[in-house]
Amino acid sequence: MTRVFPIRRGAEPFFLDGGDVGCVCTHGFTGSPDEMRWLGEYLNGRGLTVFGPRLAGHGTDPTVMNHQRWIDWYEDVQDGVALLRARCRKVFALGLSMGGTLSLRIGAEGLVDGVVALAAPVRLTERLMPHAHWIKYIKPYYAKDGWPGDLNDRVRAVQQAEGRDEVGKVDYGVMPTESIGQLYALMHDVYEHLHTLTAPLLLVYSKADQTVPYDNLALIADRVGSRDLVVQTLEYSDHVLTQETERETVYDRVWDFLSARLD
Repeated sequence: MTRVFPIRRGAEPFFLDGGDVGCVCTHGFTGSPDEMRWLGEYLNGRGLTVFGPRLAGHGTDPTVMNHQRWIDWYEDVQDGVALLRARCRKVFALGLSMGGTLSLRIGAEGLVDGVVALAAPVRLTERLMPHAHWIKYIKPYYAKDGWPGDLNDRVRAVQQAEGRDEVGKVDYGVMPTESIGQLYALMHDVYEHLHTLTAPLLLVYSKADQTVPYDNLALIADRVGSRDLVVQTLEYSDHVLTQETERETVYDRVWDFLSARLD
């Protein structure tokens, strides 16, 4: 019998009704839509329609995620774009971490009017990633070092101060090994398709990111076909740029990019 897990508090997808320009805001690997909610609310407050999908296998239980393929995650973003296309004249793909990698992929297919990639990986330094398909039989899950960490406390503090549901940072404390292999396959596929991405593109990366090396910015910028390319470097933020200390700078740069391309 297949076990069904409920969606965790804070992991629900969100839709914020606004004007005729839409944004699909996609969360990261093992994360949840809540990672993108504050940015989504910021953009909605400026008149945009925002949808934050929950990627397959996320926000429930790691055993569910272990059965997903990267194409399942990509199709979730496709569905979000199609949803907004039905009501918006322009649609942008925004994503954090793996959500940014998926956004680059959908931009490479020419399905959106612009892409915002926040700390999106196309190359990581973990040498075991290419072998995850075999390692999963020995070690099906990897525990995250220091999880949930200081960011969880800071997110809770903001939630409490703003009267939100105090759920902290909603993600998994482990990484399914099979899913690590799927992330590796996704990054390889996206890197091979970057030259076909010609839509306006904003890349935001931090030199202090402990998860995605800063040189991913140059790897992407040097390979994409976009002539309308904007880059933003942060100095102090760790990986979850939408919830870190420089988040307001991130929101402002994203809005500057989008607002200049609404017509």
